[in-house]
Amino acid sequence: MTIEEFSTELVWYGSKEQMQDFYLMPKVDHYEYYFRQGPFYHGQGCVSDEIGRQLISRFKYLGQMDVSERRKAQLGAITYILPNKEQRLRLSTVGDYLQRESLVIRFLHSFGNSCENYLLPEQLVTILQACHSKGLYLFCGPVGSGKTTLMYKLAKERGGQVLTIEDPVEIEESDFLQLQVNEKIHQTYEELIKLSLRHHPDVLIIGEIRDQKTILGAIRAALTGHCVFATLHASSLEAAENRAIELGGDKQLLQDCLRGIIYQELLPYQKKEVGLLMSYTFYEDQPKHFSWQEGLKQVEERKL
Repeated sequence: MTIEEFSTELVWYGSKEQMQDFYLMPKVDHYEYYFRQGPFYHGQGCVSDEIGRQLISRFKYLGQMDVSERRKAQLGAITYILPNKEQRLRLSTVGDYLQRESLVIRFLHSFGNSCENYLLPEQLVTILQACHSKGLYLFCGPVGSGKTTLMYKLAKERGGQVLTIEDPVEIEESDFLQLQVNEKIHQTYEELIKLSLRHHPDVLIIGEIRDQKTILGAIRAALTGHCVFATLHASSLEAAENRAIELGGDKQLLQDCLRGIIYQELLPYQKKEVGLLMSYTFYEDQPKHFSWQEGLKQVEERKL
């Protein structure tokens, strides 16, 4: 099997099985590889040191990265042509102290092609009904838990003009106006949020709140009458609001515009399947709250 055939086989498997990431890691005298889907690892294998280096060089070449540079971290992106489809990939390489490179590939799946298993399906119905007001909604959870997919699903359900700001765009959706952060040309989250307000979107999706400028921009957009969905790294539902304040959000302004917080994780169930469990708080005339502990209790009672 040629390197071209092997790389296509790996991408085809990851695409078909809806994997999130592919890892190719150097060991003493060989390379190990595996795929990740939620908390589970699949398709583990190993190849010779030579084959591992050739695989990395091939993906770097396809991603228009510097093939000769083995020390510095590099990022790239490609659209990989498979026999029956195209698969978008995001690439990341870095060399260790011995200049042995590792490769991580993120699979960027098209919206509507992912298959989420909701451990408590009624949670999605509640969230769909609750995310209808103007204001700020925060989506929290570990990397790869489906936060972006959920925001897209909710925005699609609402309809109207949807504008997204992401770094990078992870899900392609032709019905949305998707903007990508590019700091080299000064397209930062802050600048793109300002620009987005002139478009008056029905829903504004902010890929990640990571600093004070972004949280203040999200609050400003929400206070000016927009429905804003944004992800935030927080360890739990209860920690989300404090995390937003810690990043530099004004506490009073945040409380004035915050309409809801959703926290989600992928959990194992039924022979290595994964399912999505959510907790949430919505600040409405009749507030709604569903704790993580209550969710785990219901999952246990249903013997999922």
